[in-house]
Amino acid sequence: MEKGLEKIFIGTDIEANYIAAMLKEENIPCFAQNNFQASINAGWADGSFDQSTVLLVYTDDLEKAKAVVDSYLNNE
Repeated sequence: MEKGLEKIFIGTDIEANYIAAMLKEENIPCFAQNNFQASINAGWADGSFDQSTVLLVYTDDLEKAKAVVDSYLNNE
């Protein structure tokens, strides 16, 4: 069975890595996609630094992951 991915956070690479570590502590697998860096590697700059990284989680983990992200955002 193929699992879908859902976007749970868009922000800076630093914030995304911090949230990814929080998700890992909760045993929630996530994937970081840095579109800004990928575009630079391809030879152009697309997007902005403050919206550079997208965190994705499996659909099955979405509710647990949202709770972790909400906790981070509320305590920021």
